[in-house]
Amino acid sequence: MLYATTRNNNDVHTAYKAIHMDCAADGGLFMPFSMPKLDHSALEAMKDKSCSQNMADILNIFFGCGLTGFDVDFAIGRNAIQNMAINHRLVISELWHNSHWRFQHLVQSVSDRIRKENAGQSATNWVNIAVRIAALFSVYGLMRASGQLSDRSSFDVAVTSGDFAMPMAAWYARQMGLPVANIVCGCNANGSVWELLHRGQMNTSAIAVNTCTPAADLVIPRNLERLVSSACGPQEMTRFLEACREGTIFQANELTFGKLNEGMFASVNSDSRVASLISNFYRANHYVLGPYSALAYGSLSDYRSKTGESRTAVLLSEFSPVRDDRFVAGAMDISVPELEKILNLA
Repeated sequence: MLYATTRNNNDVHTAYKAIHMDCAADGGLFMPFSMPKLDHSALEAMKDKSCSQNMADILNIFFGCGLTGFDVDFAIGRNAIQNMAINHRLVISELWHNSHWRFQHLVQSVSDRIRKENAGQSATNWVNIAVRIAALFSVYGLMRASGQLSDRSSFDVAVTSGDFAMPMAAWYARQMGLPVANIVCGCNANGSVWELLHRGQMNTSAIAVNTCTPAADLVIPRNLERLVSSACGPQEMTRFLEACREGTIFQANELTFGKLNEGMFASVNSDSRVASLISNFYRANHYVLGPYSALAYGSLSDYRSKTGESRTAVLLSEFSPVRDDRFVAGAMDISVPELEKILNLA
């Protein structure tokens, strides 16, 4: 597959560069020159394949790396992704079943298998996105296999905004044919994603505040550049970069704003609300959310309240609650050892 960048869609780059370089010489982020499309038969076949095989198949499209399902199993284990059905309207996809209790470890392990050299170096930006896309298709295959989703049914995806890698992975997966209806982004007090998606503007000189979800404490999430470039085109991309360089307010124009937020939703959640959501969700469902998952769930609740939507939603959980055990235990008003018992870790 050949690649362009978010800042230049004329020059052509190889997959090797996207695997081994974080960005191009122009500073742009790598993206497929032409996004591949999967037809209905390809999607239907996913329900009969393993999670690892589906992931390998998608990554082979992007990188031509000859991965097999066994390769992925060897890198991440056979049960690295597990879907938990809370009810018929909500499935939580736990992407963190590894020794580090976080999805990024899975990303790095797969990146090491893709590389033919320099294994151990941090996964590049596009590899980070591509593995997330592959994971989304794997989650879809698991849902179809278990009957959590029927043929040709669409579903919403709830994610933490973070550096905007997971929202963009869902955006790209939808472009490829995955039946994603709306992408719901959970923001903490650093609500620049909310400002951009709902107001069409973003203050690039704002000061980040510390929250209980530090991985999302960003004023300008790096992968927002992908959304502006892909949805709005080169002229808006240029204006966005100028605003970021100058520390001014970026204001999307009226013609492109609709493309920017099409099929997207975001809301802002305070730390106190995150804590309340963790406590209330456990009481109602006997399931422990971590703070990042609670961010995504809070925004999903806001989305459903505002729109009345009731279709099935998948909440992509990138961190185990074990990673934030003190905050989670405090939210639930229990001790950390008591939390470990609930999580079957004691």
